[in-house]
Amino acid sequence: MNQPVHSPFTLRTVVRFTHTDPAGYVFFPRYFEMIQAVIEEWFTNALGIRYAEFVLSRRLGTPTAQTQCTFVAPCLLGEQLALTAYVEQLGTSSIRLRFVGTVEGERRLEAVSTIVVVGLDDGRPRRIDDDLRARIAAYQAAQGEPALPPPVRAKR
Repeated sequence: MNQPVHSPFTLRTVVRFTHTDPAGYVFFPRYFEMIQAVIEEWFTNALGIRYAEFVLSRRLGTPTAQTQCTFVAPCLLGEQLALTAYVEQLGTSSIRLRFVGTVEGERRLEAVSTIVVVGLDDGRPRRIDDDLRARIAAYQAAQGEPALPPPVRAKR
């Protein structure tokens, strides 16, 4: 591992019209797309492994095996959602991640997802290699405890 690990990683996303329902609230499946974006950027910017290279050159993927999400308060069109990734557990071929979503320091959602490293040619789980394992372990050691600001109702 020759690159520093940046922890905890936060991706900030402006809530766009394409994310919302007619009332201007984020339509809940869009949060899962945003979480996938966090995973991809986390690989690239926090772990120092370009996600596109991981998929296209190494022929590895990280499908979600399990996810759960608590929607604390809605996010509105135009708000900036900050999603922070925390590693909860590192398995043989899986990684359990906690995501905390906030707007201006107010908690809006919390999700836990387990992703599995799989070979794209056969879809079978792959052992997380030593380099990736070291990067994730360093990230986890540096991340601290998840910051859980108090939930606040979105202003309308």
